[in-house]
Amino acid sequence: GDKSEMPTTVLTEEGFQEGEIGVLNLLVACGLAASKGEARRLVQQGGVSVDSQKVADVEAKFPKENFAGEGAIIKKGKKIFHRAVLK
Repeated sequence: GDKSEMPTTVLTEEGFQEGEIGVLNLLVACGLAASKGEARRLVQQGGVSVDSQKVADVEAKFPKENFAGEGAIIKKGKKIFHRAVLK
């Protein structure tokens, strides 16, 4: 839907290791999971997509370029959308 109404998290360089952020750290940083354990279960159950790509691997990493500009859209379950932007 409308990106201006979407909850947004601003990521910082410190959240990235070697220019990448792991899917578990990303979910926790955005507040979509309370812990890495909860994030791991979400991914294993197929409940997470990043930029319309379903994430099936708990070891998945995303380059920081994905979060530049308008950022990446993270989908949790069927109805929760969140935007992550690198400033």
